[in-house]
Amino acid sequence: MPAKIRTIEELKKEIQSQRRKLKKLRKRRRVLAVQLTAVDRKIASLAGEAPPAKRHGRKARKARKGRRRRATGTPLIAYLEKVLAGAKGGLRVKAIVPAVVKAGYKSHSKDFYRIVASTLRDKKFKKLGRGVYTLAR
Repeated sequence: MPAKIRTIEELKKEIQSQRRKLKKLRKRRRVLAVQLTAVDRKIASLAGEAPPAKRHGRKARKARKGRRRRATGTPLIAYLEKVLAGAKGGLRVKAIVPAVVKAGYKSHSKDFYRIVASTLRDKKFKKLGRGVYTLAR
């Protein structure tokens, strides 16, 4: 980029110029990627290896961040209420986690304990002591 751009028009022209250069470079990169794939296939065939698999169709999308949809229709809070309804003196989180899973809640979480513990902070539940919860009445 030039050292001194004095007007907005000059700045707009410079932006357009940079965009054109970027477009050309991206096109060149795609062409080179195709050529590189062809070279990799030749190397694999000469080395006696299986060639890399061809990709067909659209590119895979990146995983979405944010809230995921639940597989079943019943939320975790409903399972927690069901489990804690049968416990008069309350339950520890360590005991609640397997009870919820046994009740039928499916989770693929690596740290399901933390999810249950954070859900128990809801106003529907009452903390009796350290790690011990019951239903708020």
